[in-house]
Amino acid sequence: MNTFLSSSKEPVKIREFPYPFRAALAVCSDIDNCDLDTFIAIHQFINSEKYGLGLPVADSFFGVAKDQAHMAYFNPDGSSRPREAEFIRQAIQDGLIDSLHSWGDFNDAPPNPLFLQTIARQLTEELTKVGLEVPIWINHGSPNNHQNLIARLWPQYQGDDPHSPLYTAKFAKKIGIKYHWWSEIVQWPLSSARQRISGKELQRITLNHFKNMVKILLGKSTRIKTSDTVTDLMKTITLRDGSPLIAFTRFAQHPNRADLWGAGPNSLRHSLAKKILDELIQQQGYIIIYTHLAKAVIQDQGKIFFPSEEEEVLNCLADYYKKKLIWVTPTAKLLQYKNVHDFLEWQVVREKKKIIIKINGLKDPVEGKRIPSVDELAGICFYTPIARDTYIQLRDQKVATELFGLESTGSGWIGFPPPLPPKTELIDYS
Repeated sequence: MNTFLSSSKEPVKIREFPYPFRAALAVCSDIDNCDLDTFIAIHQFINSEKYGLGLPVADSFFGVAKDQAHMAYFNPDGSSRPREAEFIRQAIQDGLIDSLHSWGDFNDAPPNPLFLQTIARQLTEELTKVGLEVPIWINHGSPNNHQNLIARLWPQYQGDDPHSPLYTAKFAKKIGIKYHWWSEIVQWPLSSARQRISGKELQRITLNHFKNMVKILLGKSTRIKTSDTVTDLMKTITLRDGSPLIAFTRFAQHPNRADLWGAGPNSLRHSLAKKILDELIQQQGYIIIYTHLAKAVIQDQGKIFFPSEEEEVLNCLADYYKKKLIWVTPTAKLLQYKNVHDFLEWQVVREKKKIIIKINGLKDPVEGKRIPSVDELAGICFYTPIARDTYIQLRDQKVATELFGLESTGSGWIGFPPPLPPKTELIDYS
């Protein structure tokens, strides 16, 4: 990557977040205990500008239901589920769903290999037939969920092992899975934009190193957690079938550590507390919140709502989003943005009195080096000392951009607005 220096020694540089946001956050919810009507009520309150907070949040779905209370594409016996399946397809299209919470809920007992293969194949065929992709795989539940993809803490997971009868990663790839929540949770904000390591991060790395030494002494070296797992939002991993995926870590906080994994009632008030949001802004960080939104729902006389403490922190988050302090976006959009931001290859050239920012490619860890689309560049911005005389080229062609934050000196930001939020027509009714 090259930078151009003006006579005032101001470099052209890429902005950490879409303009003018100072941090980025996604609420990543597992679909456990959530039926279709609850899903609609939750997202009407969270997503809708007409009836709720107007926060861009996406959710997940199961491939097959454990019972009727789970929103899934198929019934527990693997048969068709028309109402939910139609809704899920439209919600994926509209951006309200961006994650598959594994092929199904098998907390009670490991899945039957033939049944699992059938579900994975049928779901893949139905989604690809209508041109839909789901970019995120989220591991689910107990160690009995052998369909999950590789995870440090759970050697029982076999979904990406080509030697296992439960190998179904080949189907996940066909529906566009690129990002993988690999069952890692931490209790602090992640991925600071600063180049130097903070004191807190150094403490976490040191503590993690000590824990790793103990694990080695106890003969549990396979459970070692690398330092980048402690400090980074995402990293490239290799599945057991040899294919790459981008693994990401989620954040949760609760006074009782044992309650982290449940991440249900009374969890958002801790994970989205104002002090957490303020620290995130101060650190200029990225964070993906781990939660089960349906577990926070209270039903009273037919009405569904969040406890007052949960509403309070969600309102605070909405306020920070509307004030353009924290960029709230669906998990897939946040991961895509950070992937593009971190691996974009660009250079700056001078052409007479103009500056040209040439995007040469994207060194994508999963797909290999390629040219990104304009849609993938959503939110990417560059600082330039002569904003009105700067333009961006993609494939050697000038692309439409916007100017942000123009100063009297002529400096400012040039780039692309953030990606659009999920559509809400599907849930916008009373």
